[in-house]
Amino acid sequence: MKETCGIENVLLVSKSNKENQLLEEAIKNYCSDINIIRGTSVKRAFEHLKKSSIDTVFVDYTYSKADFDFFGELKKTGIVVHVIALIEKGEELQAAEAIKDGAYDYLIKDADSHTNLPDVIKKIQSLSILKKEKEEELEQQSYLFKQIFRSQKWWQNIIDSITDYIFVIDQKYKILRTNKAFANMFGKEPADIIMKPYYELYGLNSPHEWCVLQKNKDRFNTNSIEEEINNNVYLISYFPIFFDDHEAVVYILKDVTETRRLKDQIYHLDKLSSLGTLTSGVAHEINNPLTGIIGYTEMLLLDDRDDKTKKYMQKVYDSAIRCKRIVENMLTFSRQTPALKSPESVNDIIDKTIELHEYWLRNTNIEVVKNYGKVPYISIDRQQTQQVIMNLLINAEHAISDTDRDGKIEFTTSHDTGDATVTITISDNGKGIPAEVLPKIFDPFFTTKPVNKGTGLGLSITHGIIAEQGGTIEVESVIDKGTSFIIKLPHSG
Repeated sequence: MKETCGIENVLLVSKSNKENQLLEEAIKNYCSDINIIRGTSVKRAFEHLKKSSIDTVFVDYTYSKADFDFFGELKKTGIVVHVIALIEKGEELQAAEAIKDGAYDYLIKDADSHTNLPDVIKKIQSLSILKKEKEEELEQQSYLFKQIFRSQKWWQNIIDSITDYIFVIDQKYKILRTNKAFANMFGKEPADIIMKPYYELYGLNSPHEWCVLQKNKDRFNTNSIEEEINNNVYLISYFPIFFDDHEAVVYILKDVTETRRLKDQIYHLDKLSSLGTLTSGVAHEINNPLTGIIGYTEMLLLDDRDDKTKKYMQKVYDSAIRCKRIVENMLTFSRQTPALKSPESVNDIIDKTIELHEYWLRNTNIEVVKNYGKVPYISIDRQQTQQVIMNLLINAEHAISDTDRDGKIEFTTSHDTGDATVTITISDNGKGIPAEVLPKIFDPFFTTKPVNKGTGLGLSITHGIIAEQGGTIEVESVIDKGTSFIIKLPHSG
């Protein structure tokens, strides 16, 4: 009875065409759907085996050992195929040798070959089914692995696209996962920092105070804090992970340095606005009696009095004049007069301001350097801008006077067509401003100068004038190196 075997291609290798024909007929008689391929040369048959998909090889064992080591080449190349050794009748001992060489089974070449053939084919068939099932299982596993790999890559790409700094650490502070942004912050790739203590990247020997590892999962809550790290401000959020007895923490660092700066600037402007209203009223109330004091003191000084009395009266007068100047500064600070804008050259305004202060600069032996760029005329209030330059010039002079070095004040102007701004930079080589003082220098009435040397309104007025004209002012300072004020004014075109 003929049946299908599930074996597709069979290679017959024998020196005798007659043997090949008889074996082919026997196989076909049992399984009609098998494709039979004959080979008279062992070497040629082996080459065919390398190129084609063969399920089973029937090979004359004696012939396979003659001029080409068939079994030896199979082992070398790693080809996996079911080999049935054809053994001459009376040479049954060769069967054991063939099995040892790698044959799956053997078949004695005699008149009864066709009766033993079905058993051999059934063995091959069962192995083919197992092989096919195994291949299908491996194929399914391969597909699942590919899907998992693609999913992992997809999530990794999502995390890498986030510009915030993300990293996951275990209970020993070692990095388990990270995104590219965090690794790139240190000039590295994620693979370079995995399983390394995160704090070593910051050049530390122990974790930061904000790095929290809570072993009690019931008490570990998510949280966010703001911290300054390497002169940048970060919003640090952390989230616990508890999975399969593994404990880890996800940290997300968001750089909020610019946001904090803008927030502080808005707060400062609001504070200036409210304080301006207050100082305006106070200044007007003080101004009226102060005018009387100055006027009557002048009249008393005109009278013929003794030197001692005149000396006292002169001190009263000088103090009143000083109060008058403070009141005028307060009124200027409160912005009672709107800016009268007109097209002006900032280079020319700087020149005129330096001329007004040239005598004091010469006496203090301070060198003034001008690095003017080609800047366009911009719409600003000339008097107010001149007051800004004067305030910063005097501040620079005072900063230099506290050192024993030769003074130098540098004025630099430039025009940026990209953001349509004109920049004025005023730099000095004075003592510098301490980091803890920098955030306060534009606050009204804040001063580090001794009594009778400053009111603490100069930089506040400067800030208010620049803001009113649509510009910004920033400061950069290094202790014992100097300070730079950078003013940016808009240029409408």
